[in-house]
Amino acid sequence: MEKLKDENIHLEYKTAKKTLPKAFWETYSAFANTSGGTIVLGVSEDEKYNYRVVGVEDPKKIKTDLLTQLSDPYKISCNLVSEEDITIESLQGKKIMSIYVRPANYNVKPVYINNQIQRSYLRIGDGDHVAGSAELRYMISNSTDHIDTELLDNYTINDLNLDDVIAYRELLIKNTGKESYKHLEYGDFLYDIGAIKIDRSDNKKIKKLTVGCLLFFGKYNSILDKFPGFQLDYFKKNSSLQTDWSDRVSSGDMNFPEMNIFSFYHRTLNKLTESIPDKFIQNEDLTRGSYYSDLVIALKEALVNSLMHAYYSTDTPISIFAYDDFYEFKNPGDMRVSKDEFIHGNNPITRNSVISILFRKVGIAERAGSGGPRIFETAEKNHLRTPDIIKGLESTTIRIWKIDLFESLKDLSESEKDIVKFSLRYPIFSIKNITEKTKISDYKARNTVKDLTERGVLEKHGNGKSTKYTLSQTEETGIFTIKRMLKNFEDQMNK
Repeated sequence: MEKLKDENIHLEYKTAKKTLPKAFWETYSAFANTSGGTIVLGVSEDEKYNYRVVGVEDPKKIKTDLLTQLSDPYKISCNLVSEEDITIESLQGKKIMSIYVRPANYNVKPVYINNQIQRSYLRIGDGDHVAGSAELRYMISNSTDHIDTELLDNYTINDLNLDDVIAYRELLIKNTGKESYKHLEYGDFLYDIGAIKIDRSDNKKIKKLTVGCLLFFGKYNSILDKFPGFQLDYFKKNSSLQTDWSDRVSSGDMNFPEMNIFSFYHRTLNKLTESIPDKFIQNEDLTRGSYYSDLVIALKEALVNSLMHAYYSTDTPISIFAYDDFYEFKNPGDMRVSKDEFIHGNNPITRNSVISILFRKVGIAERAGSGGPRIFETAEKNHLRTPDIIKGLESTTIRIWKIDLFESLKDLSESEKDIVKFSLRYPIFSIKNITEKTKISDYKARNTVKDLTERGVLEKHGNGKSTKYTLSQTEETGIFTIKRMLKNFEDQMNK
């Protein structure tokens, strides 16, 4: 008898003999507000976490009731299930029903029950939990498309660090050639670049600072008045396990008393580029490779991405780390696009449009959505480990590796490395393929492949004579591999 999988962040069992259980909607809300999941009706759970198939007696009636309630906005605030997401099948001789709940888009969160926003749930581990006040506040605020366009009352140009405004203007003139910016008053210049906007809700049509302007150019204490948890940090450490840091840039530090987004970007980018190892890579024509310059581009894109897409109304800092083996960029605010969309550069959605525009006007950021492809193409071009994207409920982390695949697997034996190299040449292979194309014996190949599979380096597919193996891939690696295959296909079609 096939053992049922344990409940987890994406799987929930419910007993439902004749009707839809009341607790169904709590899990529905939790899946919708987190990362989606499947609710299986017709499975019970005892106190010892044992699961037993009990079946549903009238699945068609339950399905009809479910579809009716999903269309009632007073029952649930957002319908995320279509008929195709509902399946009825037999298991152990009984009928069960599976309902896949898609994760809600940011602009409809929170998803709540019975027209009561306080009845919003989150999925944590294998349980449903009522969203706290801070989590609700985040989802409500995050549902707005352009958070940093808010106009600020009682803030003036005196709340800005004018040295940074001047530096930005000089950079803009240098990159655009528009000398006319030199002669504009500060207020007129900031209005011209979109950092200050007219309050059209007021008959006086007063020009006011935007939230984006304050974050980008503001004095530190003025920013804290609006965002008490504002914090920007850069650390250089040997490893993520190390407590002490060898270098640091931090807003509010005595060395950086007036740190804002613009000044933090420049100081941190300089620190990041200084930390790139002097690695000599040769191209096929034996000329010096572009490891350094490529990595500078990737790091700049990741840094800008963190600053543009951060959610600043939180106590969680933006944290940038430079380790010996990799760089890590972590910002508060979930990624508003899928990993696939980020890697391909499709459907860019900006949380802070003013900050994004200010970066793009001076050429620091290019077209929207170009950052992801540049980061992943740098890794591929220089044979580095594929970057990691870690999507949290209220955070986003991008990890860029300095090392290649074999450096990351430096603990492997020589025979294990030989098998990994073989898997790069032959992405899908069998034991027989190894013995036919290499000098590795059948005994050695079987034992080495078994060890690599147990350690998660290789993945096994199938059983018996049809067993095949592949190099383990992250989701990001798989997405980028497909992208590369499609690009090669397009190139062939265009020849």
